[in-house]
Amino acid sequence: MPGASKVHRNVILRNEVVPELPISWAEEADAEGLWRKLERRCNDTDTGCEAITIPHNPNLSSGRLFTVTYADRSIEEQRERAALQARMEPLVEMMQAKGESECRARMFNVIGTEDEYCNFEKVRYTAEGARPEDCKDGIGSGALGGVGCQSRLDFARYGLIEGLREYARLGVNPLRLGLIGSTDTHNGTPGATEEYDYLGHNADQDDTLEERMTLDAYAPHWMRNPGGLIGVWAEENARDALFDAMKRRETFATSGVRIKPRLFAGWDLASDLCDDHAAVSTAYLTGVPMGGELSSSSADKGGPTFFATALRDGGTETFAGTGLQRIQIIKGEVDPSGAFRQTIVNVAEDEPAAVDDQCQATRQGASMLCAVWRDPEFDPETPAVYYARVLEQPSCRWHARQCLEMARNERPAACDDKNLPRTIQERAWTSPIWYHPLRKTL
Repeated sequence: MPGASKVHRNVILRNEVVPELPISWAEEADAEGLWRKLERRCNDTDTGCEAITIPHNPNLSSGRLFTVTYADRSIEEQRERAALQARMEPLVEMMQAKGESECRARMFNVIGTEDEYCNFEKVRYTAEGARPEDCKDGIGSGALGGVGCQSRLDFARYGLIEGLREYARLGVNPLRLGLIGSTDTHNGTPGATEEYDYLGHNADQDDTLEERMTLDAYAPHWMRNPGGLIGVWAEENARDALFDAMKRRETFATSGVRIKPRLFAGWDLASDLCDDHAAVSTAYLTGVPMGGELSSSSADKGGPTFFATALRDGGTETFAGTGLQRIQIIKGEVDPSGAFRQTIVNVAEDEPAAVDDQCQATRQGASMLCAVWRDPEFDPETPAVYYARVLEQPSCRWHARQCLEMARNERPAACDDKNLPRTIQERAWTSPIWYHPLRKTL
């Protein structure tokens, strides 16, 4: 935790063939040392041992997680280092109990579409309730203690764009990161991510509603949430298939709900795929799935076409899932000025709903959304990254639900705090698809 900032990695192994000893921070103080030892002790041993790493909680990294640290080396050494990172670290955690790490509005040198949905589940605020100072081009310290600046490179979207900048500079993208979600609660209850059943983050430290709504941890404790989930599109539910899908980044993240999104891109995807009963099979044949890369040798100046679908969370017999509101395509690129440009496009929408004071929805929303969209602003000379974000209709946040379940005279005083957000708009994010144009060698 350099500078009291979080740059943790989770190490995921393919099977039971593992290194004799784990590699701790005491042995290797940075990620590069971890990757090199994992290759030497595992991936390159020809024993069946294979590992990948996943960065954990970027929003508390003070800008350190996605910052390039090797620019003082020779060009060939930089390329080798960037390739090592791309090889060993194919995924990043987008959402967990300590908040969302997609984006934050009004960050330094980020231009393009204003993104109203970037205020989702943010945990970093100052003691006065303001957002932290922007690190701009620097890095900070103290995020784990709730102090210091916050960087755009605390967020996955801008980490992805930083990877495009490195590709333009080196011809290697070290930040080709698929997206996942995790819980990271400390209760030993993996997958327990429902808002209606949130029992806190730290076992007996917050096992009552009042404690969950009043204890401080990184931010006011009510800004914690039940955590996220990873989804994996694999050929079968077996270790090798799941691990291979994670390596190829065919994953998605959710904020804890069980939305099932897909994203494909191609130069020849049919415009009527949403009407094709074999659409997914067709898309695999004629395009690339999330986590993949569009071939620059086949680039169409008219732009790539994207096929995006999502199925709603089906809920349970007791608690119905919430319907879908929209699918958005998020595009990232480096502007000629050097700024990070983001473009957000609504490609499929249902009529918006609301939630009343009893947590009842005015309408359910869509069970499925589908869209085929072509990028009208495509530049075949400019690297770009695209992913889909799927938004549910609004629903009640955990504390609003749990306050309603209690008799009025038994509710904690915090239940009457009008500053607490009553509703949440749950969501899912697909892994990106990249376009890397052919480039001249430096």
